Amino acid sequence: MKNLDFEEFPKENIEINSIVVLLHGIGADSSDLLPLAKHWSQKLEKTKFYSINAPNPYKQAPFGREWFGLEDRDQTRILKEIDSIKPVIISFLKNKLNEHKLNFKNLIMVGFSQGTMVSLNLAINMNTEIRGVLGYSGGIVLSKSGKIEINSKPNICLIHGKNDDVVPIKMMESSKIFLEENNVKVESNALDNLGHGINQEGLDIGENFLVKYLLKC
Repeated sequence: MKNLDFEEFPKENIEINSIVVLLHGIGADSSDLLPLAKHWSQKLEKTKFYSINAPNPYKQAPFGREWFGLEDRDQTRILKEIDSIKPVIISFLKNKLNEHKLNFKNLIMVGFSQGTMVSLNLAINMNTEIRGVLGYSGGIVLSKSGKIEINSKPNICLIHGKNDDVVPIKMMESSKIFLEENNVKVESNALDNLGHGINQEGLDIGENFLVKYLLKC
């Protein structure tokens, strides 16, 4: 099994009690979300941040990475591609948690766009429950029948721009309904004057979520 490339913050060894793993959007790479780690680390001094590279090269450009292809929007194919990369992500999570003598309750996953989709599908499908998922500009990828197997119920915070024309806010809204129907704790935040991105308001909401759950570790 191929190991995932990653960047970490801080780089030096520190005593930690929690881990945040960041999953970038399509066409980006591990460096894209590192500024979030640097900002949040001011409050989360005992948290180690790992930003990981998607395992596949971005098919539509000579640079960047992707978690699954977007040559079409076929849900069955996308779910199969997400399933195919779950083992390598879970292996990465286990290795880093073991390295720091922590467990899955000390972990939150943060995603943007496609990274949110992968984080959510992975987290609620795992047999082991992580602390939470913070998702920007994305949602759950469901089967064509509107289902997905739920084995775990982490805390979830979703943040989405009302003006997002890449991943419509409807995806967050439908994900919230699905999660609540399955008794998963979720908060959603629809932000004014925001497209497909993360603004200061979203950054602050994410920080509050991380602080709420990781400072308890």
